[in-house]
Amino acid sequence: MKSINKKYKHIGAITFTSDGYIDLTKNLCASIVKNKIDLDLNIFCLDNKSYVTKFSEKSNNINFYENNTFQHLEKDEILRQDSVFFGDLMYKKFELIYQSLLVFDYVIYIDGDIVIKNDFLEDIFYKFSYKDIAFQNDKRPSKPNEINLCAGFMLIKSNKKMKKFFNPINIPYKKFKNFKTHDQTYINKSKSKFNYNILPLNKFPNGPKFYSNYGDINPLMIHFNYVRGDEKIELMKKYQEWYI
Repeated sequence: MKSINKKYKHIGAITFTSDGYIDLTKNLCASIVKNKIDLDLNIFCLDNKSYVTKFSEKSNNINFYENNTFQHLEKDEILRQDSVFFGDLMYKKFELIYQSLLVFDYVIYIDGDIVIKNDFLEDIFYKFSYKDIAFQNDKRPSKPNEINLCAGFMLIKSNKKMKKFFNPINIPYKKFKNFKTHDQTYINKSKSKFNYNILPLNKFPNGPKFYSNYGDINPLMIHFNYVRGDEKIELMKKYQEWYI
């Protein structure tokens, strides 16, 4: 795995993808290149089709995550929350984060439905790295006073506590597999186990924040969540954040 850049050799950035998420992952990579962000992204591919894809004009560190569970699924099947394989995917996400924490002092996890607008590294590292983990704020319009930590954009310190938390042997696999929890729910229910920071919503907006405040904020990144599949791409095009 490669570090983010020469200045931050102790930080690694990771995402994962599959056949159904190739275009979104390409767009994430293209946003990094076209907005001139000095960031090397480690991409973990869950199937052969994504592994042989050229994600960016910039040289990326493409990793094949060998797992036969995901090799013969229909496009989009893995990443649908109603898929029987979604629990496996979220479990593997924790495993990839854990493996990365064994390599780097800090790991930034970035979902594929995110675009990077401006260099956020100094902002996120110097202001928010002193605790175990920093999360994007995934505040829901229906519950504005409730803390909702986002599992789609995280800065994670590689300390004993966080390695233990993300270690697959400590993850309740059966609950993930049987739809009794998923990554974000599990993290929010476990937040008393670690010290965390919440990133400012104006700079690191989730979907609802960005959609309702378009033109009034100057974000460092945008997370196009709260919509599914092709709707994400349509919104990215609508807000001129489609780079491929």
